[in-house]
Amino acid sequence: MESNPYAAPRSAVSDVTPERRRRPVLVWIITILMAIGIVSGVATSIAGLLGNPIGGPQANPGMRWGDYLWATALSAASIPAYVQLFRLKRSALPWVAWIFVAAVAAMFVNLGLRPEYRAMFEQMPGGYLGILVGWAVNLAIIGYVWRLRAKGVLQ
Repeated sequence: MESNPYAAPRSAVSDVTPERRRRPVLVWIITILMAIGIVSGVATSIAGLLGNPIGGPQANPGMRWGDYLWATALSAASIPAYVQLFRLKRSALPWVAWIFVAAVAAMFVNLGLRPEYRAMFEQMPGGYLGILVGWAVNLAIIGYVWRLRAKGVLQ
């Protein structure tokens, strides 16, 4: 039997280790900023639930205890979302999208049913503009997580 000098070697290569996946820098930035947001959101909500809202009662006159409870629940639901993103797991996308949809739906319900809630945003400097900027940032994060999932970075 003749051997082909151009054939690929058949011996096992043991000195090559699998390439380790690196976490993209933007994932680090998003995770750190969201961790800060979650901690501050929970702290703000707890202060509001205890009757001492940060900035005093005049800071958010349209907020009720249910609003603070909802904000705490959304912040708590955000924890696994951003942990999954940091771990580069595919389940991060539905978590992040669900939290955004839940927050937007709750806001529309409150804007439609509660005039004092609507007035809170109308009296705030840049009121509705701030909401739109927040939505744009959240949609950009969702789009980025989608892209990571499509590229196979999320496993």
